[in-house]
Amino acid sequence: MPQYPSTTASLVRRVAPPLLSTALSSIATGLLTLLPLRYTSAGMSEGAIGLLATAEAAGFMLGCLHVHRLIAPVGQVRAYSAFAALKAALVLVMVFSTTLLPLAALRFLLGFNAAGLAVVVESWLNALVPNHQRGRILTVYLLVIGAFYGVGQLMARRLDLAGPDLLIIAGLATALALVPVAVIDVVGPPPNPPVKMQLTKALVTSPASVLACLLTGLVGTAFTTLAPLYSHQIGIDQDRTILLMVCISVGSLLLQWPIGFLSDKVDRLHALIFLGAMVTLTAAALFVAPAPPRFALLAVLFIGFGGFVESLYAVGVAHANDRADSADYVSLSSTLLLVWALGGSLGPTIGALAMEYRGPAAFFVYAMALAVPFTLFALWRLRRRREERSTETHEDFLAYPQTSPEIYSWLPYHPDSGKAKPADGPPATKAPD
Repeated sequence: MPQYPSTTASLVRRVAPPLLSTALSSIATGLLTLLPLRYTSAGMSEGAIGLLATAEAAGFMLGCLHVHRLIAPVGQVRAYSAFAALKAALVLVMVFSTTLLPLAALRFLLGFNAAGLAVVVESWLNALVPNHQRGRILTVYLLVIGAFYGVGQLMARRLDLAGPDLLIIAGLATALALVPVAVIDVVGPPPNPPVKMQLTKALVTSPASVLACLLTGLVGTAFTTLAPLYSHQIGIDQDRTILLMVCISVGSLLLQWPIGFLSDKVDRLHALIFLGAMVTLTAAALFVAPAPPRFALLAVLFIGFGGFVESLYAVGVAHANDRADSADYVSLSSTLLLVWALGGSLGPTIGALAMEYRGPAAFFVYAMALAVPFTLFALWRLRRRREERSTETHEDFLAYPQTSPEIYSWLPYHPDSGKAKPADGPPATKAPD
């Protein structure tokens, strides 16, 4: 890779364009989390809304597996332009789509595009940031995604979600994300080869981590999709429903670091057991809360539930890396991302059907039915492998976004872990276009 000046100013200039594109794309994504309210106002059932979320998650999973093949022949700039333009068009076409099958096809393509956009941005960051600064940029990248995701949600507070405004603004934000790529002066390295789901190896390395990531997909993705419906069905107005969605984002973004810091100090299985128990307890509290509960109480519970569920993924990846050889970090973490995506493709439909047939609070019964067995399994694993823990390394915790497998290839080795770091790649060259 090229040797860049290590000053803060030079680093900011290098990473600002891809981060700005990420911010604009995240605004659009935050706006689109409110699509369930649009669909329910059009008379769509909870099960149908869950199926649409399933279609998008399936598209994302397929994109993680195959999008590299589309990027390699055309290069990063053209690929990003194509993905962003197509995403903007897909969002705008949804203005005119009102039936299930066309919407499912559009959402599937949106999921595929999400993987493509993330792979390109994370490849650029790989090219633009030297090894010793990647931990800092990973944190900034995660904050940009989370903060502007929340900004997008807040922008919808005064919109008529049944009208076209939500989709038009999301489409414009996505189109504007194209602009910063024009000032990026290097091409990222070619994307890594497509990942393969090595599920058997992941299960042998850390079955608790696999189940933690699966649980995050089954419950976390479903909660993000169905929380607006839950809020609407218990009588909360649109403005406060959107604030509750922001609470989920805040919990997901901010709780991971203190929980991760604490997980560095203990056996991470203890952290996974704690998180499983907290998901169970917050789900139980939401289930027994009177309808409608006080808004302040509901906001606190949404922050906690969203933060605990999402932290399961981050701690699960860290626990798996603790038990893995350093050469396996990328493939193992990528497999766990695909396990999360698999859960995300199933969870919204299952949770939505529970709500459709048993009422809005049935979602939290669904969450408890998954969290309790996970917690018991983690307790069993703790007892079974007590003798193994003395031979494990303990890596510093890092919170990875669930964006694409590329994020694990540009920071697969934790700073100061004592393990070999990957060598810098070949120099990036000037973009031909």
